[in-house]
Amino acid sequence: MKLHLVLKHKWYDLIASGEKPDEYRKRTPYWKKRLWDKRYEIDEIVFHRGYTSETITKKVVEIVEDSGKEEWGAESLEIYYVIRLKGGEE
Repeated sequence: MKLHLVLKHKWYDLIASGEKPDEYRKRTPYWKKRLWDKRYEIDEIVFHRGYTSETITKKVVEIVEDSGKEEWGAESLEIYYVIRLKGGEE
């Protein structure tokens, strides 16, 4: 199953370059239903660079609950749904 996510240009570019191998989503009821409850079904993420037609597709290694890196937008001591991505452009 594919999940589509729209990212700000900054985060999209870091994922596209392979520099950022994880994507974070806050643990809210919305993301629990859309992401966490379907974590075993989601095998690919289609990232959209803002609301442009530019996209990349990445394979999902796993979706876990974990902390994130502050340099990648995570808040200190916050636990997120972390989407771990397979390296390289698919």
